[in-house]
Amino acid sequence: MNISNILDLANYAFVLFFGVTASFYCAGLTFSEHKRLYVISLLGFGAAQLIFFLILGKSALYACYPLLIHLPLILLIFIVMRRDICISIISVLTAYLMCTPRKWLGTLIASFFNYNPDIANIVEILVTIPILILVIKFISPYIAKLRYESRTTLLPFLLLPLAYYILEYAFTVYTDLLYSGGTVIIDFMDSFIALLYLSLSIITLEFSNRKNKAEHENLLLRAAAMQAQKEIEQISNSEKQAAIYRHDLRHHMNFLSGCIRENRSEEALNYINEICTLLDNSKVIKYCTDEALNLILSYYADEARSNGIAVNISVTTGDFSRFQNTSLCSLFANAFENAIHAYVKIPQEEKRYIILNLYEKNGHLCINMSNSYHTAPVFKNDIPTATASGHGLGIQSMISVIERYHGIYGFFAENGEFRFQASL
Repeated sequence: MNISNILDLANYAFVLFFGVTASFYCAGLTFSEHKRLYVISLLGFGAAQLIFFLILGKSALYACYPLLIHLPLILLIFIVMRRDICISIISVLTAYLMCTPRKWLGTLIASFFNYNPDIANIVEILVTIPILILVIKFISPYIAKLRYESRTTLLPFLLLPLAYYILEYAFTVYTDLLYSGGTVIIDFMDSFIALLYLSLSIITLEFSNRKNKAEHENLLLRAAAMQAQKEIEQISNSEKQAAIYRHDLRHHMNFLSGCIRENRSEEALNYINEICTLLDNSKVIKYCTDEALNLILSYYADEARSNGIAVNISVTTGDFSRFQNTSLCSLFANAFENAIHAYVKIPQEEKRYIILNLYEKNGHLCINMSNSYHTAPVFKNDIPTATASGHGLGIQSMISVIERYHGIYGFFAENGEFRFQASL
């Protein structure tokens, strides 16, 4: 065996070591946790590769590599290590893709020595370990995290290395079209790259849109859950207060009976008025016939009044059946919370107010809400923005609800008054 064959064999050994190790790390199988797997796999694949090389030669080994090494490695990760089949394929194809830099460096250096294959083999062997370290440290952790993603998310990561793998073997291993095909192959490669780029871009944008929509829906659900918790708390407080009133009713009656017997009518009337005032302050005000909206408006009206804000709510429409309760919660809860946040900064309580009018016009629910403010809001593209961290999400939630029902909206601020108007 001459020096060229020895270098070829050594290079294949380093390729195998690189490919198996990179594949395992991309699949989340580290050496520290799976030493036995690494040893058995490298010895097994190495023996098969050596036999093929010695019996059939370098060309046959290169042509049979997909069936001899790649496919068994995919099945090993999938069946034995119980990784998802997509993750198994992506791991092996990514490792194959990462072999390209070492091959290119070998060809680059060999080009200065009239493309001497021995020089190429030596360079590829020398750069194998450094490139493998870079792959393990900077690439494999991100590929390994893909096992927690859905199949649809994995698609772009599968298509690119798979396309490269197929073209590499079709045009350089099983044929030499890449080097001898001329203009036809060059034009095909240009077209294929352009189509692959457009396909992956469309898929990525679609996934991004779905993710943004899911995050937005999650935001609305969180807002609805918070509002539901507040409503439950209000109902619980009302029930507790009602229980107290029922318990004290006998004492009230005894006191009033004593007043009547002793002819103290004025004292009895004052006592009755005091009880009525307490009952009025504790009841849920009926703004409309929709129970969910009633609770929302009552809760935030009480919260506003507790902050010294005058509240005036008028609801002249009663049909909210076409709206989901979560939508109503997100829309009005965020509108009130944003308003209350602006009002508490106003030092003069007499200048704090909220006016909300809900009415129907041409079959649409019309919303007109206005309030005073201390600091003028900043607008971007006619939408109020917030500079503080954690703020500004309420406006986006409101807009999302309105757009879901194909409505229109507007935000205005002038002369110390902020107005929100919508029709949906």
